[in-house]
Amino acid sequence: MKYTLGVLDEESEQIETIEAIFEDVFKIVKIEFASSIEELMDIIKSEKIDVLSIDYKLKDHNSGFPFNGDYFFNELWDKFGDFPAFVLTQDVDNAKKESKKINPRFVVDKAQIYSFINPEYAAHKKKFVEELILEIEVHQNNIEEDIAELKVLEVLIENGEKLGDKENRYIELNNKLSKSISGYDAIPQKYFSEGTNERLDILIKHTEALLKKLD
Repeated sequence: MKYTLGVLDEESEQIETIEAIFEDVFKIVKIEFASSIEELMDIIKSEKIDVLSIDYKLKDHNSGFPFNGDYFFNELWDKFGDFPAFVLTQDVDNAKKESKKINPRFVVDKAQIYSFINPEYAAHKKKFVEELILEIEVHQNNIEEDIAELKVLEVLIENGEKLGDKENRYIELNNKLSKSISGYDAIPQKYFSEGTNERLDILIKHTEALLKKLD
């Protein structure tokens, strides 16, 4: 079974080049436009995308994109956790300087990718693909392990047992998974103990006070 590579790029010619390079190892989904991170997330979920290639200069090419690729990358990681993705650019050094929030290893030179068309670079392509697949599998395994742990705690709750010191872990897992691409539902209110609700009320009040100070 092939994993799915989504290609977010404003230039159809570049998407077709990437498709020609990787169609033998990935199912390719072309994404020629996304107006927001929410729209991109919906595409990732609906198309079951496993890894995403993001062009760095999206907005700068007068394509109608409201943001450049570094914005989408950062928002994607903020909302989906460590979702497998990389940013493609023709100027790696400049992109690394401008996008200080992106780990440099996720900024990839377009010239490197385009060189994979040449059979002489087959070994380099193989190594790059193997690293992507490893990222995908680690990400998916982490989600599966978190879901399994959360379900064990849910069974305890359904059986009427108190979580005690495991309650914070239950909340942590649920919040983490609700942000992931797994589509796991947000935590049901009935599962919170009275003490947890009180803590959440206090947290909400503190957050509201902080936001007022920031206005």
